[in-house]
Amino acid sequence: MPTFLIYPLYTGLLAILAILLVPRQEIRKLLIYGLFFGAIIDVFIILVVRFPAKYINYGPFGFMELPFFPPMSWVIYYIIYFYFLPSDSAFRFIYVLTASCYSVIFSNVLMNLGIFQWNLGRVYVPIALYTIWHIISTWGYLRFKRYGGTEEV
Repeated sequence: MPTFLIYPLYTGLLAILAILLVPRQEIRKLLIYGLFFGAIIDVFIILVVRFPAKYINYGPFGFMELPFFPPMSWVIYYIIYFYFLPSDSAFRFIYVLTASCYSVIFSNVLMNLGIFQWNLGRVYVPIALYTIWHIISTWGYLRFKRYGGTEEV
């Protein structure tokens, strides 16, 4: 199997998982948060910040050094992430750290498969980047929910 097929395969599996775990009504509500905190931030990090990491070997599924499927995967990931976000602060802290560690481990698996590349190490920069990303996303999501009037936090 060509390595570039891992991108659509993972995105498809993640989409199936989201459909099975998250009610459709919640998917609709969380889509905008997934788009902003997942896809837009991913594209920003890859295209603007540039130095920490890059996607490689995406075959025909990309344009201007950006593959199409990873931003979609981040949208789906954040839909699932926000749906299962705990309401208790202590559990939320553990949840953010666990999700950040999962992201580091998964990105290193992708690196081993030859479709992702960390430019500044495989542990410290990724854990810092993903932890900051998850903290900002969680804070922003809770803030938008609270002050956007969608529902009580």
